[in-house]
Amino acid sequence: MKRLSIILICVSVCLCAIGAQPVTAQDIHGRYLINHDYRPSPFLTKTGWLSDYYAPLLGTPGDSKVYYFEGKTPGGTLFIGGGTHANEIAGIMSAVTMLENLKVETGRVIVVPNLNNSAVLNQEKEPGLPAYTSRGPAWISIDTPSGRRFFKYGSRCTNLAHQGVADPVGGYVHPDSKESPLPAWEFRNLNRAYPGRTDSGLTQKIAYAIMLLLNREKVDVAFDYHEADTGGRLANMMVANPKNIDIAAAAVLNVDLDYSLALKLEPSNMDFRGLSHREWGAGSGAAAFLIETPNPAMVENAPDDTDVVNDPENPLGSRVATHLATTEAVVQVFSEMHPDRSIVFSGLPGYEQLMEHGLGPYLK
Repeated sequence: MKRLSIILICVSVCLCAIGAQPVTAQDIHGRYLINHDYRPSPFLTKTGWLSDYYAPLLGTPGDSKVYYFEGKTPGGTLFIGGGTHANEIAGIMSAVTMLENLKVETGRVIVVPNLNNSAVLNQEKEPGLPAYTSRGPAWISIDTPSGRRFFKYGSRCTNLAHQGVADPVGGYVHPDSKESPLPAWEFRNLNRAYPGRTDSGLTQKIAYAIMLLLNREKVDVAFDYHEADTGGRLANMMVANPKNIDIAAAAVLNVDLDYSLALKLEPSNMDFRGLSHREWGAGSGAAAFLIETPNPAMVENAPDDTDVVNDPENPLGSRVATHLATTEAVVQVFSEMHPDRSIVFSGLPGYEQLMEHGLGPYLK
């Protein structure tokens, strides 16, 4: 098994360099492997899978690695999810930055850089889908202290070939919603699928597994990292479940005072079903948050070769800085309000460091 893993990793790195699809295979347990080049901090406690929570994901492209960090002192549990939409690269790279730098002193942190691994393998321009759902490079490259590294850039939606169920004729309606039908492709949007179902497509099963994780691990604070178009209403916004809007408000004030980082704040619309911040908060004990940063490739009519790493106005490093600084601010406020469930960690690059030097120096 060790020899097979080494071979797959070497081949994956070579293919990354020429822009090919990531190597996939199945391990001896039947897990569907997507060989992301992630290099966890030495303080990683263990690695698991979404299929540990919902076994039918085993052997499917919907399975994803789950990384656990545990401090020496008991406390609360923080959940970090990136890659709900695999074309929102700052969300993925913020989770990867945590994964590669984190040290937890009190409580636990659980990191899933790719909540929807199927979307990583989906960059097809499907008829009827807006261009922004799949616009962008197949890979991004970042220069790090160990050399140039490559990270996969995917799509907003689960790959239709993996979904197992056709998109609904006439549009998608969440089973608990009274809203008008959404476009049919939204059926494969993980952030319209919560709390998930076991009798539907792969997207709904992924959502179901994530809800099981939040509840089984008794998560106290949960983040879903996203990106939006640069000039849109959602750019530089935190959305919070109404039950924890007070924590969000205090955190937004703190990042403004500390870094002059002006974030908009909005509560979940409890009538719009399926979104992570709404359903995670309602269906688990977690204080649930979603952060949006501005991705230049998500602007209408943006060219396909838009540079999502080195954009002069919204470079990747500044977007990751926003995700991480906001997360730290929320965790600090939560820990002050709930000292019996405090979460204390270190090792992450600071806001000013990321703004000045970019992301590369803080990856391995």
